Amino acid sequence: MYRYFPNNIPRLATILFIPILFSFSITFSQTKSNLQVLYSLNDSLTSRIINSLPPNENSIRLKLNLGNSYSIFSNQIRSGFIKNGIEIINSEANDTAITEINIVMENAGVKYGDLDRSGWFGGYYAPRTIFISGNYFSTASAKSLSEYYIAVTDTVSIDSLSTLENESFAFTKGKIPTEPLFSSIWEPVIAIGIAAAAVILFFSIRSK
Repeated sequence: MYRYFPNNIPRLATILFIPILFSFSITFSQTKSNLQVLYSLNDSLTSRIINSLPPNENSIRLKLNLGNSYSIFSNQIRSGFIKNGIEIINSEANDTAITEINIVMENAGVKYGDLDRSGWFGGYYAPRTIFISGNYFSTASAKSLSEYYIAVTDTVSIDSLSTLENESFAFTKGKIPTEPLFSSIWEPVIAIGIAAAAVILFFSIRSK
């Protein structure tokens, strides 16, 4: 009887390839978008402010100066306080017993570093740094004004930037680094050389 698989090598290769492919899909699917990372940085800011409050402080008056560009973070910041057991008092009454916190966000954005790749013909990757910066004022603190700069850096695939960036928010987009000149010139030459060497080797073996 004719068999499509004369040995177990193709079947074994398939069995080994599937887990590898699955692991790669999990890795890329877990990469957070730039906006998601910015939300987490705002959570870090909220935690920093809460840790600076006096013990047993459970209510504040909160003012946010985020401008038009970063107003999207307003609900995230408020939610961060509430989830940590801090009540936000909306009253405008001049009650000095209630701690007042004023948060200003001056900048938020994304920066990509130099391109790199795994192997000669693999996809391009780049370090991604996402940050927020500004200052906040707390009447509960002896220091009148506190500056903050919170950032996180990881590595992302350049091919995935279209899913990581958000077209609606310019601050989620960074300048994409250019491809290294060496790669763009020499990779086609190397590919042609490898193909030519394979052909020569093939016919050399056949001639023997």
